Amino acid sequence: MDFDLLTDQEKNGRIEMLDFPRHSSELAKRFRVDGYWNDDTVVTYIDRWAEQTPDKLAIVAPDQQLTYADLRHESLKFANALLDLGLARGDVIAIQFPNNPEFIVAHIGISMMGGVMCTLHMPYRAGEMAPLMNHGQAKAVICVEGGAKYDAPATMEGLKTQIPSLAHVIVVGEAGTGHHSFFEILAKAEAKPIANPPQAEDPCILCFTSGTSAAPKGVVRTHETFTSNLRVYAPTIELSADDRVMVAPPFTHVFGLTCATLALYTGATNVLMSLFSPELYADRLINGKPTVVFCAPAHAAATLKSGLLNDVDLSSVRDVVIAGSVCPPEVAAELERRLPNGRVGQLFGMTETILIMQTPLDAPAETRHTSTGRNTAGIESRIVDPEDDSEAPTGAEGELQVRGYSILAGYLNNAEANANSFTADGFFRTGDLATIDADGNVVITGRVKDIINRGGVKINPTDIENLLQANPAIVLAAIVPMPDEVLGERICVFATLAPGASITFQEMTAYLAENGVAKMRWPERLEIIDEMPLTPTRKIQKGELVMRIAAQL
Repeated sequence: MDFDLLTDQEKNGRIEMLDFPRHSSELAKRFRVDGYWNDDTVVTYIDRWAEQTPDKLAIVAPDQQLTYADLRHESLKFANALLDLGLARGDVIAIQFPNNPEFIVAHIGISMMGGVMCTLHMPYRAGEMAPLMNHGQAKAVICVEGGAKYDAPATMEGLKTQIPSLAHVIVVGEAGTGHHSFFEILAKAEAKPIANPPQAEDPCILCFTSGTSAAPKGVVRTHETFTSNLRVYAPTIELSADDRVMVAPPFTHVFGLTCATLALYTGATNVLMSLFSPELYADRLINGKPTVVFCAPAHAAATLKSGLLNDVDLSSVRDVVIAGSVCPPEVAAELERRLPNGRVGQLFGMTETILIMQTPLDAPAETRHTSTGRNTAGIESRIVDPEDDSEAPTGAEGELQVRGYSILAGYLNNAEANANSFTADGFFRTGDLATIDADGNVVITGRVKDIINRGGVKINPTDIENLLQANPAIVLAAIVPMPDEVLGERICVFATLAPGASITFQEMTAYLAENGVAKMRWPERLEIIDEMPLTPTRKIQKGELVMRIAAQL
């Protein structure tokens, strides 16, 4: 590196990088020798396609389009705009923004200048964001302009009193006094080369998964671990530059962010959907003409039961890949019936693992609709007894544990979580219950923490929830424990209904009986609710439902 190109800060040795757990030198060497890690950064692929196919559309939104040449140019200007603000390689830059073109420009621009993008989900407010931004020592944040329901810039400004590192608020839209307008700093910046670009071993993404406000679970991704997952996963679904990729999950979650970046890695086109609603999901499926769709079960279920996918043209779709939570097989089958040229499969991934399993494209529908498929290259998995980590026999249920090149080495500054999350031989405890068949197909059967102990009988609610969601009246169902003085726990089901539908407790139990569910596993209470509490990635927040039923009782 040319010393004359370094900034004064860098010459003085003050480049600040997140201090996070890294894989051992032995593992890092093995991952490189085996070809999983290399010197690529996220920027490598943008540069490639901007040179090879500059006029190819990289982003298609309802009101905006960007070619690969446009994307590189705008991203490079944004990278320089951040540097002009005094931000530097290694700095953490938070973002709370929907799946709009500006998000991808920010993502690539932050990567270009060597920053670390810290994602914050759109429903989060000050109470949720403060501990995360403090944990990552964010120096800047990118957000939407203020609105009637949520004044994001004012919220971020208020957070400065709680987050000593936070110096800059960048607003996409109208910026108030003391804030930076995304578009104004972009217009002023030059698209000049970055003097000190990131290296493959540098951190580039910080995402948070479940944890407490006192001890957040932060997962830091380097360019090595992030880009290697793109290179390994893309061929499993035969993704190419000819594809149009629609991503329903938010880019603020590793699922959405990885899938959007997958499209950029292959030189494909991202068909953007800002924020999920059944209407927008259906519109993008029909009018965006995607060939590959990534979504969660709740996205598909809500849109199917709204009737918006009845008698419409979905002939462009080749593959729908479902992930994020356990998918009821009937939801996958019902969606596939709408695809004259398409099929529905599943993948498995977590913030801690990225995308590490995929149902084979040529597998029978039953396999694609009921399992999350097989390990991608470089990933090991096993099923163990959650009590003692002893390996379970083929076909037996136990906890899924995984190990490989894209599995995190540890959470950021969270020693307790790290001590509890890994086995002595380096496997990560996913917390998912699963089985693996003789062909290596993994079926997720539930979560260890969701098991209900009804008078000593352990009840896994997942298959009952899937069955209930196959009922035409029910869109989403969540089974949770409710306290009981005699049995310890009894079973309550919360459900949201399709438009105009109804179901009584007696009708529900009769339906379960007709479908062969033993009475000892029936819910003992039915709560119909207007809206299911969901995470930004459309997972049901069972903890909130547990508290709700406990309060009622």
